[in-house]
Amino acid sequence: MARNIIIDCDTGMDDALALLLALRSPEFNVLGITCVNGNVTLDKVVINTLKVVEHSGKSVPVYAGAVLPLLPEKSQNAPEIHGTDGLGNIGFPEPGLKAEKENAIDFIIRTLMDAKEPMDWITLGPLTNAALAVRQEPRIMKKIKLLTMMAGAVDFGNTKPMSEFNVFADPEAAKIVFDSEIPKLMVPLDPLWHGGQVNREEIQQIAAREDLPWCRMASRLLARSIEMAEGSRRKYAMGEGAVAPPDLLTIAVTIDPGIGHYENYQVFVETAGQYTRGMTMLDRRWNREFVDGRHANQMTVCLSADQKKYGALVVRTWLG
Repeated sequence: MARNIIIDCDTGMDDALALLLALRSPEFNVLGITCVNGNVTLDKVVINTLKVVEHSGKSVPVYAGAVLPLLPEKSQNAPEIHGTDGLGNIGFPEPGLKAEKENAIDFIIRTLMDAKEPMDWITLGPLTNAALAVRQEPRIMKKIKLLTMMAGAVDFGNTKPMSEFNVFADPEAAKIVFDSEIPKLMVPLDPLWHGGQVNREEIQQIAAREDLPWCRMASRLLARSIEMAEGSRRKYAMGEGAVAPPDLLTIAVTIDPGIGHYENYQVFVETAGQYTRGMTMLDRRWNREFVDGRHANQMTVCLSADQKKYGALVVRTWLG
C-alpha cells in the first residue's frame, strides 16, 4: 500500500526532479506539497511547484508557507545556482493550476494531527516551515513516523566551507528541528560524491521518453544540470555526463532505504559561528552522551549510496 507523505520544498532544479520522482512513485500517496522560501523567493517556489505538478500528470494540492527565515534579515536565495526563475531559466510554460488558500503550516499541522497513524514527512529545503509547525503545535512530533531531510554536510559545505544551503538559509529553524524528538533521517551532501549520481546512460534513457511530460521536464532539467557541472570541478568527482541532485537522492532513499548506507549520530547545528554558521556537526566520539542507555537524540545519517540501485529506481519510476 502506498505511504501517505507530505513534502516540503523550495523548488529549484533539484527539488523539481525530486518532486517528479515522488509524484510518479507507486510507493507514495503525496497528500500535499508545501513551499518555503529558499532556492528562490516564495512566489517563484510556488509557481515552480505548480509547474512540476502539472508535468507529473498527478493532482496534488500545493500550499505556500514561510516567506522569510526565522531571522528575516538573514534571508538568502540561490539564483546563481538555479537560475532567476529557479528552474534553470529553461522557459517552462506558466502553470494553469493555483495554490491552495490554506497556509502551509496550517496544512502540515492539520494533516499530521488528523492522521490515524504516524506518517512520513520529507523536507527538501530550509526547515522554516517545519520549525514553525513544531513550535505552533508540538504534538505533531508524535505523529511523524520519520522526517527525512535533505540537509547538512559532514565533510564540507556548498554555501560556506562547512555549511550546506538548506541549513545555512535558516539555521535557527534547523536547530529547532534537529534538537526535537522527531525520528529523523538526514541526507547530507556527502553521498552525492559516493554513489549518489545519475549517470550518462540513465539520463539518455530518460531523455528518450520525451513523449512523457515528466520525462520531458526531467531530461531538460538534467541537461541544464550537466551544463552547470561541466563548468565546475563537480564533473571530475561525479564522472563525465553524470549529475547528483541532492533532493532527488533524498526521495530515492525514502522510497527504497536499501539504496543508502547509514550511521547514527547526534547532530548539532551551529547558529553563531563567524565562519561556521549553518554547519552541521556530528558527534563521533566513542564516549558521546548517553541517555537511558542510548546515545542522546541520535538521527540517522546517509553517508553513501548504491549507484546502480539508485539509477535503476529513477529510470524504473519515470519510465514505468
